[in-house]
Amino acid sequence: MCAKSADESRAVVATRLAAAGRLVFVCHARPDGDTLGCAAAMTRAARAAGKQARAVLSDRLPAQYAWLFGSDPPAPPAEFDALAADADAVAILDTCATAQLDALSGAIGQIGAKLLVLDHHATRDDLGAARWIDTSAAATGVMVWELLGELGWPVDRLCAEALAAAILTDTGWLRFSSTDSRALRAVAGLVERGARPDALYRRLYQNDRPERMRLMTRMLDSLEWHCGGRLAVLTIRDADFEETGALPEETENLVNEPFRVGSVQAVVLLSEMPDCIRASLRSRDRVDVAAVAQAFGGGGHARAAGLRAQTDLETLKDRLVAAFKKVL
Repeated sequence: MCAKSADESRAVVATRLAAAGRLVFVCHARPDGDTLGCAAAMTRAARAAGKQARAVLSDRLPAQYAWLFGSDPPAPPAEFDALAADADAVAILDTCATAQLDALSGAIGQIGAKLLVLDHHATRDDLGAARWIDTSAAATGVMVWELLGELGWPVDRLCAEALAAAILTDTGWLRFSSTDSRALRAVAGLVERGARPDALYRRLYQNDRPERMRLMTRMLDSLEWHCGGRLAVLTIRDADFEETGALPEETENLVNEPFRVGSVQAVVLLSEMPDCIRASLRSRDRVDVAAVAQAFGGGGHARAAGLRAQTDLETLKDRLVAAFKKVL
C-alpha cells in the first residue's frame, strides 16, 4: 500500500467510494475548516449521488462552521459504532494520525478492510485499508474536489461553498506558501459552481463574538520575543478562557497574529486545555515546524504543526524555545 503512487492510491479510494452504498465520513478532533468542509461536501455529494452518508465528529462542532451542515450536524462519537457497522466504507478526512481521532481512535482500529483515508499531512500512522495521502496538496479540500470530479458526484452551490471553505481556510485565504496552481484551479472551479470567497470570508472571519476579541487581547499581552525577534511565543491560560468567556475553538488562527511583524520567522502559541497543554507552531518560510513538533510527539506540515503535552505550560514553553533556538 505504501509503495503505490498518489494516482494509484486515489484510484483505489475512488473505486471503493463508488462501490459503497452507505458511507461514513470522519472528521478529526479539534476540527478546522478543512476537515469539516470536506466532510460536509462529501456527505452532500454522496447523497446527491443516491447514497446514504453521514459525517461523524469526535469533538464539539465550532459555531464558526455550524452552517456547513445546515440542519444535519455530524453525529457524535456515541453513534459511531452503529453507523460504522452498517456502512460499506468509512473514510477519515484530513488526518492519518490516531492521536487526532480522540474518542474514536479505539473504534477506528476495529473497522478493518472498509476503512479509507484521505489526507495531505506528512505525519501519519498505519491507518486505513486504502489511503490516498498527497502531501503536495495545499488542503484535503483540493483532493476532495478532484475526487468528486473523478467520481462524477454532483457538486451544487452548498457543496462548492463547503469545499471552498476547506481550501481557503487551510491556505490562509490563498496567502500561505502551500498555495499553488492546483489549489487555485480548484477554487476557480468552486467559484464557477457558486462559491463566493468574499461572502465566505465575512461569514468565517468577520463574524466573531466579542469574547474572542477579548481573548486575543489577553493573548497579545502575553507576547514574548526570542531569538532576536525571530521567534514569538504566546500563551492562553485557563483564566483567560474563564474571564473572557471565549471558547477553546475560538483560538483558531490567533497564532498567526505575530507575523504582522516583519522579523518574525516562527510562532508558538501555548494553550491550557482541560487535559493537556496544546502547542500550535507556525513558520514563515525558513523553519520546518513539523520536525520540531515531531520531537515532542506531534506533527503536521512544514509551516503549520502542533502537539499536545502532559506537562505544565512553563516547562513546555522553555523546551520549545530551546528547540527553536537551534533552528533559528
